[in-house]
Amino acid sequence: MRYPALTSAPELNWDDLAAIPIQENGEPLAELEPHERLRLRPAYFSDGIPGAVNHILLRESVIARLMQALELLPARYGMEVLDGWRPVAVQEALRDDFRRKIMQRHPEFSETEIAATLDQFVANPHNRAMPPPHSTGGSVDLTLFDTETGLALDMGTAFDEPSRKSHSAALEALPHSPAQDYRRMLVHIMRQAGFSNIPTEWWHFDYGNQNWAFYTRQTHALYGMVTTI
Repeated sequence: MRYPALTSAPELNWDDLAAIPIQENGEPLAELEPHERLRLRPAYFSDGIPGAVNHILLRESVIARLMQALELLPARYGMEVLDGWRPVAVQEALRDDFRRKIMQRHPEFSETEIAATLDQFVANPHNRAMPPPHSTGGSVDLTLFDTETGLALDMGTAFDEPSRKSHSAALEALPHSPAQDYRRMLVHIMRQAGFSNIPTEWWHFDYGNQNWAFYTRQTHALYGMVTTI
């Protein structure tokens, strides 16, 4: 099945997102369990990020919708989940790490340019009006793998690569490639299951939080910050 081309969406404007009210529904976190077409690789625990947990926690409705998406995915493919709920300490460590990467890659950037690029990829953990999406339990990072070989699919960039090629629709401007098809498949299937996608990150999907409310035009978010398991 061929999926439609991805179109560019407005990049995140943190002020617009912070203005969306949160009506916390109290839904608990639950642990995601693997099976043959769903494998778990908590990326930040594997990378030794301080405070990262060695399991994937998500709100219960997020897990239910992820299972819907898996059913929509052709049987040849599986999902590899890389991250779910994050403690604030992890968000702080990731923001510091991304800042270093940006400065190494773009030594010519001013502080304003560094901050703007950083905000595209890692939310500020200290914005009281807008909790980091992953800290709500409503965000999930994932990629795809081939169930016959067990190998991860080439999605065009690595997970968490801080470049414009990581934008979901970035490959649409390039010659056709398998990665272009894989991105289309992933984004369209996740949207069918009720998720929204951050346009700067092909791997990041939301349900219930302010990101989701903004991109699906809801009046309010369902999930706020979860500080403890």
